[in-house]
Amino acid sequence: MTEENSPENVIDVISDQITIKMQYLQNLQAAVNHHDDKLVYSLLDSRRYASEILHTENVENDVTVANLVDNLSDELSHYLSSNLIQYLGQHYPFFYYEEFAQGHFRVYFGNWWDRREFGELDVLNVRFIFHEAEYEKLSTSFGLSKEGKRYNTKKIAEISKENDWLQDLIDSQSTRETKKAEIQNELKEVNNKNGMPWESGKQKEARQELIDQLSDLEDQDDKARGAKKQIKDNEAKVLTLSKENTILSYEQKSIIDTFSSFETFEAANRSLYADYLGFISNEKQVNNHE
Repeated sequence: MTEENSPENVIDVISDQITIKMQYLQNLQAAVNHHDDKLVYSLLDSRRYASEILHTENVENDVTVANLVDNLSDELSHYLSSNLIQYLGQHYPFFYYEEFAQGHFRVYFGNWWDRREFGELDVLNVRFIFHEAEYEKLSTSFGLSKEGKRYNTKKIAEISKENDWLQDLIDSQSTRETKKAEIQNELKEVNNKNGMPWESGKQKEARQELIDQLSDLEDQDDKARGAKKQIKDNEAKVLTLSKENTILSYEQKSIIDTFSSFETFEAANRSLYADYLGFISNEKQVNNHE
């Protein structure tokens, strides 16, 4: 048996590891008891804390120690959420939060009618997890606004154009009836006409052309019969798209009022962890001086 594997050394290793784990839990307990959120965050992810707050690289997390509180993540998230959401209320005044399960928060954009569920708040990692589709709509709408356009402008124009065409079908019903009668008379004349054998090919082409015209008019009649319902459905679509444009304009204005630009908003999201921990650190220092 090597000296490293001797019972005495194994006991020392076990004892040291238990001491480390106990010390970690005691530090975390003290941080929670003293409402020292910054210390809690540093204990939960020492590598990220060292990198983004202390600007020190090559600090590794002791996973075996951090895992000790995995089963408390919901409780820790709930505990840490109070101060974080209060901070976010000042810096992201257009976001609202709903704790749908302990420690789990939905993010809503705005307090107006038809506001959107925009994602979730990851309290333990101090970050927003935005719904990709909703975020993409907002990002695209900012890009379009620089061209004087709105998110659904193109779709609304296409639907309006379709409605104009459908209305024309309805309005031109009598014109089609007259045209069909004319074609049917011409078709009778062609069918009753006795030409020379070498003219049969031309007669056949003339007959087919008249049949095609009649078929096209009947297709238009079919579409016209369902046109009123389709127009109503399209008007409902336009209303929905217009509402979405309005909501997106509210969201854009909220971001501009707070951050001046969408790019600044995105930058703030990326630096949220460092900004928040820097804030609570300064706040603690102020409180200690008072």
